[in-house]
Amino acid sequence: MVTPFEIFRKGKLVFVKLEFAPHRAEEAEFAKELARWAIREKFKDAVLIGGLDSTLKSGKQDVRIVPTRAYLSRKNSFKYPTLEPGLFVYGQLAVMLSEFEMNNFPAIGILPYASPTAADPSAAAVAVRMICKAYGVKVDVSDLEDGAKEIEEELEKRMKQTSKSLRSMYG
Repeated sequence: MVTPFEIFRKGKLVFVKLEFAPHRAEEAEFAKELARWAIREKFKDAVLIGGLDSTLKSGKQDVRIVPTRAYLSRKNSFKYPTLEPGLFVYGQLAVMLSEFEMNNFPAIGILPYASPTAADPSAAAVAVRMICKAYGVKVDVSDLEDGAKEIEEELEKRMKQTSKSLRSMYG
């Protein structure tokens, strides 16, 4: 049986993993309630993971952050550049960050640059490594890195096939 989301706890850390996105009509309310739950239970802070379209990347950094004011007012665990002007956070991540901001709750969105067209395990590995470093935990991201290599190999294979097809078509 697969549930739509799972909640895990390891010591003082709580992880919420969505297996499926909530139905479009319910996603904002789900995100608000999840944020309210963290506030109500007096979590120390919240770290949210999203993604940025890799075609918008400027500079060397692989990630941008979006902190609430309450997060900025304390010692920061994540020393990375904030989201560039003109770029926006939307969806459930935006709803949760807004709810945290309105309640003066320390939260931060971590946004690694990711493929806009497919799942990007490499970007997920970047976010997980950042969180591990900030919170002093160890998580093996080798499965994510292996998944990224498989996707890259598959894309390269398809690009070669497409190129070969085009050459024979227009040859």
